[in-house]
Amino acid sequence: MTAAWHFVKHQSGQPIVNPLGSEHFADADEDWKPGEVLVRECIQNSLDARYDEEISVNFQVHGASSMSAETADYWFSSLWPHLQSEDCRLTGVEGAPRSGGFVVVEDFGTRGLEGDIRQGGLSKSDNRFFNFFRAEGLSGNPMNGTTGGSWGVGKSVFNRCSRINTFLALTGRRTERDIALIGKSLLCHHRIGTEQFLFLGQFGSKDPSNQFMVLPGTADAIVGRFIRDFGLTRPIEGGAAEPGLSVVIPYADPDITAEGIVEIVIREYFHPILAGRLRVRIRGMIAGKMSIVNLDKESLLEEAAGLKRAEVTHVLELARWSLGDGPNQAYVLDEPSSGEPPAWHDALLRPEDPAFGDLCRRFDRGEPVAIRVPLRVKSSGKQPDRAAFIVYLQRDLTGSGYRPVFVRGCIVVPNARQRAVRNQSLFSLVTIDEGSLAVMLRAAEPPAHTHWSPDTANFRGRYEHGKQTIDFVVGAPKYLADALSNARAERDLDVWADFFPSPVADGDREAEGNRRKGKKPSWGPIEPPKPRLKPFKIDMVAGGFTVARDNIATTPLPTSLEVLVAYDTSRGNPFKRYHPADFKLPKLHRAARAIEEEDCSDNRLVYRPTSDDFKLEVTGFDVNRDLVVKVRTMDTATGGEA
Repeated sequence: MTAAWHFVKHQSGQPIVNPLGSEHFADADEDWKPGEVLVRECIQNSLDARYDEEISVNFQVHGASSMSAETADYWFSSLWPHLQSEDCRLTGVEGAPRSGGFVVVEDFGTRGLEGDIRQGGLSKSDNRFFNFFRAEGLSGNPMNGTTGGSWGVGKSVFNRCSRINTFLALTGRRTERDIALIGKSLLCHHRIGTEQFLFLGQFGSKDPSNQFMVLPGTADAIVGRFIRDFGLTRPIEGGAAEPGLSVVIPYADPDITAEGIVEIVIREYFHPILAGRLRVRIRGMIAGKMSIVNLDKESLLEEAAGLKRAEVTHVLELARWSLGDGPNQAYVLDEPSSGEPPAWHDALLRPEDPAFGDLCRRFDRGEPVAIRVPLRVKSSGKQPDRAAFIVYLQRDLTGSGYRPVFVRGCIVVPNARQRAVRNQSLFSLVTIDEGSLAVMLRAAEPPAHTHWSPDTANFRGRYEHGKQTIDFVVGAPKYLADALSNARAERDLDVWADFFPSPVADGDREAEGNRRKGKKPSWGPIEPPKPRLKPFKIDMVAGGFTVARDNIATTPLPTSLEVLVAYDTSRGNPFKRYHPADFKLPKLHRAARAIEEEDCSDNRLVYRPTSDDFKLEVTGFDVNRDLVVKVRTMDTATGGEA
């Protein structure tokens, strides 16, 4: 075998660097889910590199002993001494390479890893081969609203999904009409005997003219064996392969299963599948037997029904309508005032418009409705661009609905809103197609593209009213569903009045008759009781809340105040559903004035104000989740909630 694994030796005085790219894909508050992240990264990469109108992505999940020890020795014997270094902190690599399972991911209808295989540094030209094989933190994707990746760390997912942090890949390149076999191992800076090596290992052949450059394998013998050993389906003919990329993940994480891949593809990539831009084929153990599942435009709904989750099927039906006649039936809102941050208010809806009344009636009957929301997106230092997104809503008349689904370009942003709309049994879909809004939201996505945050490096400081625009989009399903429901309730207030009149006592019949004739009653208007004034007020700030003195002239200074905090929930008491994994107040930033803290634990804080100038501010909460704050005095019955 002419190709092997190569690491660059560390030179005295060189900085020591260990890779952190893969850690971008494990959010601090959630477990690493290798199957989900692998599917998301592979399909996004393939959609970004698509050449044909419809692409195919194939997954193969091979069991624990599918790769024999002889096969493992052929491909990884030159890598094994590096894996065994104590500095790499890997387990299960004692002795020689052993048998194990592996996962294969292949795409078709894409461009493959195009570009000069001898490029050794930064260049103005787009070189996907260089970015994938020789660079960390670089992406060749243009910054537009339809592509998925933009950080350049996504490819490290392939390494992290392997228990030896390694992958092999074969690419057919459309422009060059050739084939290249490569591999990458991301370890730690490590020692073998008296020598030290950098963290990056590459599979290929050393370039005789450049000791730092590893060239891909191209020999027919090694390419043929790679295809046979790992069961690749990519056709090879005349020294070239069908364009695309085939990745092999050896010793794959056992949490990656064929059943899990089927579910995540249905849940997060239904939109490009229903749009006819993506086909996915999964082969592996499903329901206890070796099976093949094909997910395409024709079969998706049937396969989704097999998940026995009716709410997912309803969302897919709504998505299919959104890709058909839905946009043509959209009710168009008024555009928010130019120069002002976008915000929801009734004037945008035009409730007096007869078309709005028809929209409410269709929503009430459980029919799907579409609402187009125009707005303006302004990059710092540039003129504002007109943009829009569409919200699709449908009442769930028989169940509890499903959380809103947000689609940017061709990908689902799964955690843009993590729970169902409160007080609504609803299916909702928000689509943001090409344009300045899609570009802005893409910049607000972290490397895993799971949510929108105004704090990403690609977003921060680049947009005027950026955070308000994100909140405006994320809050659209709740506001619009509430607006349609409230309008329906107002119209139907007296719908049964003629059938069920209010009972009237004999002595009040004259007054009732006067009321029906429009005469004012003799007793005059009834004043509602005035609300009890509270000695404090609660205000929301970015990432948190404040509690300060209020009604100084009419209420006494509280002896002690108790503050309870929780993230809002779609049902039930949010304070009873609080979990320490959500947050812990002692670990958050607290700024206090004229306050003596008496207790602070989990989601409860008790303090004693020392003057009327007291103020408490707590920040550091998840800005993508709604916060519920409850405050009560410990010495009187007064209290408040925000």
